Amino acid sequence: MHERPFKEVRGSSNQRVLGVINFTEEEEDRRGPVGPWMHKAIQYPPPVRVDMDARRRLIVAFKELVAIVMASVLYNRIPLDRSGDHREASYIISGSFASSSLYVLRYERASCTLAVVQSVPGLGPHQYLHIDRLTPQRVYATSWTAPHITAWAIDGDHPGSGGAPRLRLINQSPITAISSYITSKHSLLFSVGGPTGEVHQLMPETGAIEEKLQEILFVPKEALDQEDKSHRALRYGSHGIEVSSLGQVFVPHLGLNSIWIYNFDPHTKSLEFLTEVKSLQPDDGPRHAVVSEDGKRLYVVTEHTSRVDLYDVTRQAILHRASSFVIEEPQEHSKYRGDTVRIVPSYLTDSSPKSREYIFATTRGTGASQPGHLAVFLFDVEKQTLTNVLRWETPTSGGKANAIEFSPVKSETNKLELVLTDDELGWVSVLEYDLLHNSIRVVATCLLDQINIGASHAVWI
Repeated sequence: MHERPFKEVRGSSNQRVLGVINFTEEEEDRRGPVGPWMHKAIQYPPPVRVDMDARRRLIVAFKELVAIVMASVLYNRIPLDRSGDHREASYIISGSFASSSLYVLRYERASCTLAVVQSVPGLGPHQYLHIDRLTPQRVYATSWTAPHITAWAIDGDHPGSGGAPRLRLINQSPITAISSYITSKHSLLFSVGGPTGEVHQLMPETGAIEEKLQEILFVPKEALDQEDKSHRALRYGSHGIEVSSLGQVFVPHLGLNSIWIYNFDPHTKSLEFLTEVKSLQPDDGPRHAVVSEDGKRLYVVTEHTSRVDLYDVTRQAILHRASSFVIEEPQEHSKYRGDTVRIVPSYLTDSSPKSREYIFATTRGTGASQPGHLAVFLFDVEKQTLTNVLRWETPTSGGKANAIEFSPVKSETNKLELVLTDDELGWVSVLEYDLLHNSIRVVATCLLDQINIGASHAVWI
């Protein structure tokens, strides 16, 4: 039996503070829509004989009391924009390598707790998820079994759900080879995996996956019938796809040790091949990539050497700018497998993307005895330098996962929230990165299902 690798973290108080009025959660439950305490607070005092100055002071004090009480009520009832979204709870959707279900988790910020609130029979195992944040939000999932890609609606406030959003299958679509990565842009769904990639039309009103517009080949057409199209082909085939704001598309290819570059044509809704750029070393194995907000920089994590490479993006190609390792000892790269790479959205850090960028990347340990790593990098746009500012050992090897995604909720305390998935034992964890103190801590964690039902990839709703 495995010991739990995390200590449960809980909040130190169950009180909330509204204006100058403090009350416990139990008192809040009893107070009703307005609450007897408010009626009691605004009762006029009994008539007394006072002079005019005293009466005026009494009126001023009464008005101040009413203002305080009403401000407290409004603070609790009106969704104000206070320089960022500080919802008390957020929801996360996770897939699994060992279960066909999708899981909805609730993260409570006040108590620092994480729990599974819904398990949805799916068409998995689901390796990778993508959330389209257009209103209404939808989730797209890859699958290791037919039909391979699915579209899900996120329905809120479902009766009996306790306010938790619920997932509803919109539709499903077959693809030629199992995909390892999907993303959406321009009302299109882009997916790649192994020997092929595909572009599908999305219905804007419902989010449904419609007709296939294009199939992308990474092998000769005449050889496609003999190619492995199962999830095993992901180990030596195409593995990711990123669409930039400038209309360029990048596909890291593990087996060919290269990055394929395309132009997106908005009129034909298709990809036009530009060039293939080899990785720096013969055995790198580019796995995932992410492009900067302005489309001028591409960050690639290598699976076999656990390195992050930064490229300048030109109109026709990419040019290597800098590199930095995720792991402490690059020569020990055989103990690790590079995994995910993400850029912190600029609105979460209050830093201009023209001056600096934060990049996070992860590796997985090759065995249960070898923990993975999460590394934080800082790119200085003026100096054109990529610097590793932190390396943090993950609680487990990560198994096939150790994937990360940032919460879209902005903090006023210079802290970032991110979810980390573990396939080795099945943990899903919320991490917190402190920008000021350059530190990471585990805030909350829970098992996705039974032990050894590994978590694959998770996204924030």
